[in-house]
Amino acid sequence: MKKILSVLFLSSLIFGSCSKNISDKENGKIRFMFEPGELKFISSSFNTDRQTMSALYGNKEALSLLEGARHSHDRVSLKLVTYKMLEDPQYFGSKVNGELLRVETVKAGGDGKLDYTTEYGEIPSGESREQRIADIMDTDPVNFPQ
Repeated sequence: MKKILSVLFLSSLIFGSCSKNISDKENGKIRFMFEPGELKFISSSFNTDRQTMSALYGNKEALSLLEGARHSHDRVSLKLVTYKMLEDPQYFGSKVNGELLRVETVKAGGDGKLDYTTEYGEIPSGESREQRIADIMDTDPVNFPQ
């Protein structure tokens, strides 16, 4: 009996591994994972109306500023990375990041004011640079237990 079960188990592994899984790349969709470099994860957000998800990364100065510390904007560096939501094929009702829509950067300029640029993609329609800076700076950081 053990031998029969072992043979059935092994054959299911072999035939199961032969089935073809269609990857996102084969469908013409390429998922891109953003590499933040020296920046650390600060927060994430989801917009179900637009079907997007975002992750905010920043340096220590940016995190301190978002936490409410009152100091100058010197050395502040933030990146907001926005993806299109995609159904997770492995978990029913779950979403994962899909197509990269935009990478927005907020940095301290030479005069100490915050400067906004888009490294990839475009500003959402109907929004100004000032509005984007305000939205990014209004983000509440995630508090991790220490």
